[in-house]
Amino acid sequence: MEAAIQLGMEPKTILVVDDEPTVIGFCQAILKLGGYDALLAHSGEEALNLLRSRKTAIDLALLDVMMPRMNGIELADRILAVHPGTKIVFMTGFGPKEIASVVGARRHRIVWKPFKTESLLRELENALESA
Repeated sequence: MEAAIQLGMEPKTILVVDDEPTVIGFCQAILKLGGYDALLAHSGEEALNLLRSRKTAIDLALLDVMMPRMNGIELADRILAVHPGTKIVFMTGFGPKEIASVVGARRHRIVWKPFKTESLLRELENALESA
C-alpha cells in the first residue's frame, strides 16, 4: 500500500469495471485507502467511452471477467489494442476451473471475489510493479 502513497509521486489511475454496483463501491473505497485514483464503469461500453474521453492513459484496469454484452476478456483486448502498456487484473467470483476456459492462456493476474482489502491492494501493487 505504501507504494501508492509515497510523497512526491503522482497517484496511479486504476479503471474498475464491474456490473455490480456494490463491487464498484467496495473497490472505490479500497483504492482510495491505497492512495489510487479510481475511474469507475458499470459496463465495457461505459469503460471504453470513459477512456476515449481521457487525455492520458490509465495505469491499470481491474475488470470483472463475467459481464453482460462485453465480458472482461473482450474489454481487456480492446483496452490493450489502444493502450498496450496498461496492466490488467481480472476479478471473478467463479472458481479456477470455471474461469480457465474463459481466460485461457492469458498471463494476466486474477483476484477471486470476495477479496480482502489487503489482498486486492497487494495484487494491484504487484501488477503495477511487474514488467
